[in-house]
Amino acid sequence: MYVKTVMNHVYTSQYGSVVYAWDVANEILHAQNSGWEAVYGSNKTNASYVKKAFNYAYETLEYFKLTDSVKLFYNDYNTYMEVNDVITLVNY
Repeated sequence: MYVKTVMNHVYTSQYGSVVYAWDVANEILHAQNSGWEAVYGSNKTNASYVKKAFNYAYETLEYFKLTDSVKLFYNDYNTYMEVNDVITLVNY
């Protein structure tokens, strides 16, 4: 709900045309004690809530016909130490 609500708010406002990218998921591998883990479990490389967030974001881009012009990103830090985990998460 959050992803769709925020994106819809932005794209129906006067500023929607300036958004060229969304940071859909941020620092999943480094999150500790997140509320999401309580609901979805602690497997960070198979995090279904991350997949759902990207799916919702993509559906919103489809609705506004922006899939070719707006990028969706996963963002994390120190990924050089966990590159295989990031690849596993992204491929999931």
